[in-house]
Amino acid sequence: MNRRSSYSRGFTLIEVLISMVILAIGLLGLAAMQVISLRDNQDVYYYQQATLLAYEMQDRVRANNTVNWLSVIAGTGDSCTQVIPCTATDMAVNDYGYWKNNAKKIFPISSTNPDVVSIKSSSSVNKAGCKGTYPSSLCLVTTWARTNVKKTSAVLGDATFYLEVTP
Repeated sequence: MNRRSSYSRGFTLIEVLISMVILAIGLLGLAAMQVISLRDNQDVYYYQQATLLAYEMQDRVRANNTVNWLSVIAGTGDSCTQVIPCTATDMAVNDYGYWKNNAKKIFPISSTNPDVVSIKSSSSVNKAGCKGTYPSSLCLVTTWARTNVKKTSAVLGDATFYLEVTP
């Protein structure tokens, strides 16, 4: 009475192969999502670092608001001592150099903008972060090269962070 039908003997080799192909496609999709996630995490890290450095420089600009920051050239180090105190211009040169050196350590250098960071007039930039709403406002610009981006991607090229500062 316990007769089995000829169709209920178990899985065939074809069914096992089809299920393995479906599993492999799913695992490839997960691997692709992991790669995209890692690339996007790196973009977010650079954006966060650009924000932190720009806000730090904003504090330096506001603390030293008597200097014409558009004419400041970045220095290479701290040129002030206890014997020779800093003038406002010396402090601006040191601050700008400190900002540039930190940015060069963190960000990949862009082929179109090797300076990575710069101070510009907000009215000349006229971007989302720097509209030039005040005549004396400055724009702190940070540009870095995006890495690990496919050539067909919509986010190909450099990323730029703008911060408007009113000294």
